[in-house]
Amino acid sequence: MNILRIFTKNSLIKISIYSCVIFISLFMIYSGFTKVIDIYQFINNLSYYKYIPESFQVVIGIGVPIIEILIGIGILNKHFRDKAVDCYLSTIIIFICVLLLHYGSYMPQGCGCFGVSKGETINYLMILRDLLFLIPCLLYKFLNNLRIRLI
Repeated sequence: MNILRIFTKNSLIKISIYSCVIFISLFMIYSGFTKVIDIYQFINNLSYYKYIPESFQVVIGIGVPIIEILIGIGILNKHFRDKAVDCYLSTIIIFICVLLLHYGSYMPQGCGCFGVSKGETINYLMILRDLLFLIPCLLYKFLNNLRIRLI
């Protein structure tokens, strides 16, 4: 009976871990591809962020979508998963910091998180949305540590 309880608990943890992995992967791949589809517009969006130097806009505009796609693909590989989750966590924290720096600024084509969208002002709801994107990462880390302790 005790073995069955551990097996069931371990199975639920694995299912939850894979759910987090799939969410993060799809989220990052989708985010990266929406930027790649109209890379010039994404680079143009970066000009509205006043703390991003103009000389870095092209590098950031090309690098961010590539990094997002690589994180999305890397998390699917068991050997790169933990590093990819760490990169995801770092990326989201950087995005949150950039949004905090530009709080109250109007972005004519949206914040650029998912490519071009309608104009919006950076407010607490956008920052809260990005904070919510941390949940799958933190849940993955917690459940993965719990799974390791159960073994």
